[in-house]
Amino acid sequence: MAARISRSLPQVNRRVFAGLSSHAIPRIANTSARTGLVAHRNTRNLTPRSGATLAKISRYLHTDSDSSVKPNASILDVTTYEGSSITQKHWMNQDSPVVDALIEPQAVLHFIEFITYGILPNGKKTDLALLNEDEFPLFMAPSSEWAPAPFNKATVSIVEKAMQQTTDREDLKGLCRIGQNIQFLKSRLWGGLAPVPASRWHEKDLNNPDHFTIAHEYLTSVIAVFEYLNIPQIRTNMCDTFNGISGDLGEMQEALNTRRKAQGGLSPEINLTALWEQFIRAQYEVMTSTAHSWVLARVAELREQVLDGFSTIPGENPDAPEMAVVSQRWSDLISVVTMADFNIWLSMDGYNGYHPPSEIIAGLHNPDLENQGKNYGFSKLIVDRLTECIEAQKEAATVQGPSANRSDAARRERISISTVVQDELREKIRGRTPSPQPPVQPWIQKLLRAHEASLSLQPWERQNYGFGLAIYRATHMFSDEQWESLKRDLEAHLSAWSDDVQGADELKPLLKLHWFDCKELGFETFNPVTSARRHFQEIRSSDEWTHKIAPSVFLLIDNMGMGSYIDEKSRASFTKDKGFLKGDFQGHVLAVDADFDDSATANKIADDTANEDSQGEVFEYPGRMRILGNLVWSELYPMLMLQSVVLQNFWLQAREHPTKVYTGPTVPSQVEPWKERNTMKTVMMDSFVEFLKQKDPTLAGKVKGLRKDGVI
Repeated sequence: MAARISRSLPQVNRRVFAGLSSHAIPRIANTSARTGLVAHRNTRNLTPRSGATLAKISRYLHTDSDSSVKPNASILDVTTYEGSSITQKHWMNQDSPVVDALIEPQAVLHFIEFITYGILPNGKKTDLALLNEDEFPLFMAPSSEWAPAPFNKATVSIVEKAMQQTTDREDLKGLCRIGQNIQFLKSRLWGGLAPVPASRWHEKDLNNPDHFTIAHEYLTSVIAVFEYLNIPQIRTNMCDTFNGISGDLGEMQEALNTRRKAQGGLSPEINLTALWEQFIRAQYEVMTSTAHSWVLARVAELREQVLDGFSTIPGENPDAPEMAVVSQRWSDLISVVTMADFNIWLSMDGYNGYHPPSEIIAGLHNPDLENQGKNYGFSKLIVDRLTECIEAQKEAATVQGPSANRSDAARRERISISTVVQDELREKIRGRTPSPQPPVQPWIQKLLRAHEASLSLQPWERQNYGFGLAIYRATHMFSDEQWESLKRDLEAHLSAWSDDVQGADELKPLLKLHWFDCKELGFETFNPVTSARRHFQEIRSSDEWTHKIAPSVFLLIDNMGMGSYIDEKSRASFTKDKGFLKGDFQGHVLAVDADFDDSATANKIADDTANEDSQGEVFEYPGRMRILGNLVWSELYPMLMLQSVVLQNFWLQAREHPTKVYTGPTVPSQVEPWKERNTMKTVMMDSFVEFLKQKDPTLAGKVKGLRKDGVI
């Protein structure tokens, strides 16, 4: 045991997490560098393990036939939940139910990182005692191998026990069946990512009055997530899961403290249950503050757009049809803000170690929230303020003339009273408004810490570490000069993501693409994805690449992807369609699932379960997905690195897109025109394929494959 524990942290970590790499990780001499890089490497190397966990969760969808599930166990199903009037559309569009881990399994892994270096998800540093360097590997080994009696009975590690609480409890209370549309957004918020970054919001032209319905649904989709998390049984199950993990950590805590005393060291006692409570509290703070501040920021922009529409309606014509539209939109935004103020909460009452404060904590604690809702007083305050405003404007009119209170400024002032009132009431509901500057997103914090740690290494060691993605060139229809120009444009698009993200400018130069040429590597030209996957699986765990590239996904540029960057007419043809957002049709690359089984057996199973028409083919996950270039680093990379989702979760958001491209989270009114277009295309292409089957069956098969890939 002593020999095993004395090994370097990277070596121990690799052993514990199922031998995810076939090569030994070299010893890192510098302690601080070692700690930071181990924390980062845990996140990178655990992706296969997390993928297996997510696959296990997916299998729970079929619990009726799964003999491993206890007979009396059942997963709570909320797909029939109706939601509120403004969120009902999201609840009615759960066409792809998935199984969600209420407290996500990766939270356990991130907690272990936290107690190693002490930085909470909100960027603050804990003042509680942390792990000693030699204690890190103990979390990865059963207590029977290291703990003093009577704490040496467990045959599985504390990490495994804690993760089992989230997915493997016999009563399955840690899981819930929910639509992927709601679960996907919940996972983003769990990772600290905004629902739609401000730059993407503007790129998609969502402040355009023509797209108000879609913009409104993006806002209400966030509220739907917190409606889900605040369903009474969901809240209870989340609390029980947290407390179960807390209990396991309590046992680990006793064993560690007894060991510390036996060693005669001067280390203070460690309080793992308090650290766990502090960690989840900070996690919930990030989720609620990210969601709430984002909703308010987007509503503020939409209000300006609505006010501009209001200004175009002559004051002497209050009954104009346009006034009804503007009034309804203003009312919709008032409802969104009210729902955000009252719904975006994650209460921790009942969580082990949580002590409710006396003051209101935005998003986390308001002991009188229900009564606040009953006594909101919004309508009365609006009437009172409006009366005061009108009287003041009348007095001004006696000096400036009758037209003063009919001016655009005066009208804006009257209609904007609702905004002023909501801002005033918010402090009673949510307490003191947090700083408008959001914390650095957790994934950026992690990478910057790892980079800082690497600076303490020797130069020859430092070059072995980095943050990157492998990318394969599978198109050779251009000259070398044309390719280099196109490559520069593509890389610039992939880098165009940091306008509104704190800390991104510091991180962006560290994110690297590592190019491989399929032709130079001798790949089969008719199936470059399979050849590239085989090559990637060989190199990803090598000494040269294991710490430089994400292990679960790589990128590939094929003819369709390259065409998306040079064929402006094709992109324009989509954005001319009514209801399509221009930001959803840009240059894209192919993201490939590195562990997808595309063998003949796997393909036969897929073919047997898919319908013959293209609609059936669309819904069969092909192990790859197209993604807008400027979402690679800002969404794909962080969500895979945080292990929030696997590539298939992204694909579920992309499958209805006319060219099967991931453009970010979707909402019903955005997807509806996509589906209409796909339906028309299906009818036409089905007839064409039937015709080809008679004339040229081989060509018909090729067309079928192109349809499946979204090429036609």
